[in-house]
Amino acid sequence: MFTPYERRQLRLIEEWFEQDDPQLARTLRSGPVKRQSAVPQSVVLAVAGSLGLLGIITGAFMLIFSALVAGTVASCMIVSRRKTDN
Repeated sequence: MFTPYERRQLRLIEEWFEQDDPQLARTLRSGPVKRQSAVPQSVVLAVAGSLGLLGIITGAFMLIFSALVAGTVASCMIVSRRKTDN
């Protein structure tokens, strides 16, 4: 597939990466990084919305407070997911 010259050049690049940035070399060697699932984030958002709507309809402070807590957790999950994607 590759000529001997190309293989030699690729090996030199690999050695350069290993010397210059070993963490990057390990990451490249391990393959693609799996993304976090969006399902837990969606579930928490749905729970927050449901609690908020139910709390507004019934006027129950505890439901509204629980919706705020769930919304905060969901926003933290969103921020965490965006940080790992970049």
